[in-house]
Amino acid sequence: MNIFLVGPMGSGKSSLGKKLAKSLDKKFIDTDKEIEKKENKTINEIFENKGEKYFREKEKEFLINIPNSLNMVIATGGGIVTDQENREKLKENRVIFLNASVERQSKRTSRSNKRPLLKNVDRLKKLRELYDQRLKFYKDVSNFEINVDKYKSKDILVKIIEELNENN
Repeated sequence: MNIFLVGPMGSGKSSLGKKLAKSLDKKFIDTDKEIEKKENKTINEIFENKGEKYFREKEKEFLINIPNSLNMVIATGGGIVTDQENREKLKENRVIFLNASVERQSKRTSRSNKRPLLKNVDRLKKLRELYDQRLKFYKDVSNFEINVDKYKSKDILVKIIEELNENN
């Protein structure tokens, strides 16, 4: 069974995912990075040239083709939960929801221009809108939720590992 990390952009899915995989001696993959490799384009380029719909199709294609038996840690894009089939696939695995306030999301994404949904918009307003739209989906698919605003990275890691050990 795979361990998926879901949550809004800037919640720490990729950075925590790498640390979690190392701690558990598992392989780590990031769905966005894998899509970039396969498409030979950045997420920004995919959004600019082919649009969000195309990206979501590639995201779904990638997710659906990951065997549940691989036993990996997988960081997902923030919007992966917006598709019903994706949610069903996620629920077949362990899913950890990294819940982050809009303020934290804004702070963590402020230095990056790699967020196509945040280009040329009011950052806080857009982050709030996305969070409000997706929160129910994050909660629906997850087995465990942790508020990343409340803890340091190493403590989040400890809590996740404790949860995985308790419910293995």
